[in-house]
Amino acid sequence: MNFSDRIRGAIFGMALGDALGLGTEFMTVDEIKFHYPEGLRHFSQIIRDAHRCLWKRGDWTNDTEINHILIRSIIERNCFDVRHFAQQLKAHHSEDAADMPDFYNDLLARPEWEEEPLETAHHYWRDNKLWKARNEALPRAIITGILGFPRLIGNTLDAISITHDDTRCTCSAVIIASMADSILRTGELCSYRELRDLGHTHDARILHALERAYNGEIHDLELDDPDNLWQTRKCMAAGLWPLWHCSSAEETLHTIVDAGGDADTNSALAMGLAGLRYGFDALPEEVNNLPRYKEVEEIADSFVKFMERYEAEKQNN
Repeated sequence: MNFSDRIRGAIFGMALGDALGLGTEFMTVDEIKFHYPEGLRHFSQIIRDAHRCLWKRGDWTNDTEINHILIRSIIERNCFDVRHFAQQLKAHHSEDAADMPDFYNDLLARPEWEEEPLETAHHYWRDNKLWKARNEALPRAIITGILGFPRLIGNTLDAISITHDDTRCTCSAVIIASMADSILRTGELCSYRELRDLGHTHDARILHALERAYNGEIHDLELDDPDNLWQTRKCMAAGLWPLWHCSSAEETLHTIVDAGGDADTNSALAMGLAGLRYGFDALPEEVNNLPRYKEVEEIADSFVKFMERYEAEKQNN
């Protein structure tokens, strides 16, 4: 499997996971069994309730949209430029804020955020005493992981902190980015010991979720608990669990979608990693039914070309 096939697998995998995961988002396992007795496998099955009717069947949510904004920004600037990403994210938010977390409306509206996004977000989280370590930013770590070194950690911290200035969010992202980098460049999983070391370095509060992902069953993650389904540690665990317990991209998708909770974000993350591991050709056939397939293809092809140049430049330097 070549470098480009892994990257294409990640970009398409995230879009597929996000779009199918929307069908079980915010549901408990029991509710999923009621609505989808044989499991949710196709976009055509997605029920049309008050939440899901806001999207066409097979469309993705802000998780994929923001990752596409991040990719375009990287290509345009020939690197990860935190200010440029902030400016592009703000422009998108001003056009379509309907599918964004509520606190984005306040944070991104601040005029200083475009020029000093890290400092502004830091003060915003402290001044407003935000304590919920939410998962919305975590899929960005797949992209910074693909970029890799020399600024793997720095890029990841910045990409997350501009909206989620909480060390639980950045720690879980560093772990995901390190896993993505390892899979892409070595074809091997990052060791559990190395991931634990990253947890101890950045925020040990995520270690319990990491241990459950490594040693537990899928139900041990309690992804559908309505009181904390949005937590970054749970999303991190959902992304990592299939790497240690599933044998294919298809099994990954079906397991995480059918686990409920914040299933669109969980599945986007899990399928980004699965796409890197198994490649584009191993993705479930439902990927061909994405209504905006051509858009994903253009993004993926552009990013592959960029990364091929990027890697060549790193080797020459």
